[in-house]
Amino acid sequence: MEEEIATLKSLLDDAVRRACEKRVGVVYSSGIDSSLIAFLASKHCEVAAYCVGGKNSEDLKYARELEAQMGFALTAIDIDEAKVEEMLPRLIKIVGTCEPLKVSVGVPLYFAAREAKKDKLSVVLSGQGGDELFGGYNRYLAHAAKGDSQALGMAMKKDADNAYADNLDRDIAIFSAFGIELRFPYMDQKFAEYAQGLPTDSKIFEVKGREEFSCIDELNGKKFIRKYVLRRVASRSGLPKAILDRKKKAAQYGSESEKLIERIAKAKGYKKKAADAGRSDYVRMYLSSLA
Repeated sequence: MEEEIATLKSLLDDAVRRACEKRVGVVYSSGIDSSLIAFLASKHCEVAAYCVGGKNSEDLKYARELEAQMGFALTAIDIDEAKVEEMLPRLIKIVGTCEPLKVSVGVPLYFAAREAKKDKLSVVLSGQGGDELFGGYNRYLAHAAKGDSQALGMAMKKDADNAYADNLDRDIAIFSAFGIELRFPYMDQKFAEYAQGLPTDSKIFEVKGREEFSCIDELNGKKFIRKYVLRRVASRSGLPKAILDRKKKAAQYGSESEKLIERIAKAKGYKKKAADAGRSDYVRMYLSSLA
């Protein structure tokens, strides 16, 4: 695997370098994907990293604790119910949907984009694409646990092929609303093609002995490390151990945006309104009222 790690590192560094301007922002969640992009970018240009979260959010906690070790400027953006409630109508208009998942994922992106605009940035980098290319999603584990590498590879390829329609177009729209270009180094053609050609067991790695990373998932009596080869690239690049070992939650959980929207909907009485109407989707009902 050493040759693959070296090639991945070289290709990703090239992709990041090409995506850099004199000064760029990075959507930063203190997970391995965005941390590696920000860390590599800081070798080529001035980096302003934007991390968004509620006061008790894991993303902000990790970002603040590791700020001194990362080598780039961090802007920590604290959000709460009042701030989220104020911006939701515009966010819903931008993303063109009231679907709770897409809206909650869009919340930290909106605040990051707004802050980058204040800082007069024209380009921001994103770590999107890492999950699809390196087996980051929890749903992939079922295939790995069955030893079905073909099904796993097909699932990952489908997600990578649909990444723009499923996620990236939304992200692009949010940053475009602030006049900012969002770039995705992991989706660089050369890098993505090479990554997709790697065996799935280098991405979702089955642990059978001692392992340098502690972010282990267990399923059906087996142990796995997701995004294994990317963690090896990050380790070789010099990222802190806390990043390498972190079991990152999805953006809506790590930033607490989903929880904040739920609290707002409850405070506005939409849980009762939904129950009275024989519905359980009170968050969607609330978001729809803002469209």
